[in-house]
Amino acid sequence: MPQYNGEEQKAGTDKPVKKYKKESYYTPEDILEKESKDIILANFLLSWAGCYIKARGHAVYNRTLKDYVLIYCIEGRGWLELCGKRHEICSGDIFVCPPGIAHSYGSDEKEPWTKYWVHFRGIYGKEYIGRMGISEASPVLHLGENMRLVYMFQEILKVLKMGYTNSNLVLATAYLTTLLGYISHRRINNERIKTDGMNIDKVIRYMLDNLGGNLDLDQLAEYSNVSKYHFTKLFKDKTGYTPVDYYIRLKIQKACELLELSNTKVIDISIVLGYASPYYFSLTFKRIIGQSPQYYRKLHLKQEEVTV
Repeated sequence: MPQYNGEEQKAGTDKPVKKYKKESYYTPEDILEKESKDIILANFLLSWAGCYIKARGHAVYNRTLKDYVLIYCIEGRGWLELCGKRHEICSGDIFVCPPGIAHSYGSDEKEPWTKYWVHFRGIYGKEYIGRMGISEASPVLHLGENMRLVYMFQEILKVLKMGYTNSNLVLATAYLTTLLGYISHRRINNERIKTDGMNIDKVIRYMLDNLGGNLDLDQLAEYSNVSKYHFTKLFKDKTGYTPVDYYIRLKIQKACELLELSNTKVIDISIVLGYASPYYFSLTFKRIIGQSPQYYRKLHLKQEEVTV
């Protein structure tokens, strides 16, 4: 059930301030100790989550926890003090306070923040935070307003509202894993755009919109507005594949979908995907999938019959 945690204080007092709406779901320590023995939750476990709305007067001072604390400010302003350095927080910022390190943070008096927050623990926490590009020296990440991220926080709160059963904690932690992975993905993509001037997701969408064509490296580099060499290097660094190879794999992925979900003939699928030669299409399909298109369809039809 919702918890009032008593950590909202004004400087120089120990009296809680209740001037704002809040939602908070805390899992007792004995439950966390028990659930941390679960094979799924042993290395990563959500322990606390909530949302504070226009939280004027909210602050914590010199607090040290065993959990990571991640906060997403979606409105207003605030501040963070960590490792002797003060950071100004604005709408769209995410910041993290690591375990075992004293930290202070609070809401701006004139523009009080609205924030979502989570506490989590486990050895995977450090890895997730590292992938987000956050460290003790650089604890703030500006992600901007993102409704998908807000939705993920809300889904976590919906689950925790139902109580701290094992299944609820597993599901809430799974949502948290998705949330942190999404933050990491957005951060990497934003950094690419900022530092390299190229939006790889936009290029991939361009490929998907042209699966029936025959885009080459010159066309893809021109679309991305960078040199062929720079484009190829950046794309491979991000995806693990050269641009043309990735484009071909998207075509074959679409071919698999058509083979499984339609009765379209192989020769027609090859035409739809821009292959002038059905023979070359079949060779390419087998090189990537390890099976001919005909065998792939036959195999999946058998699996569907068994499933039904």
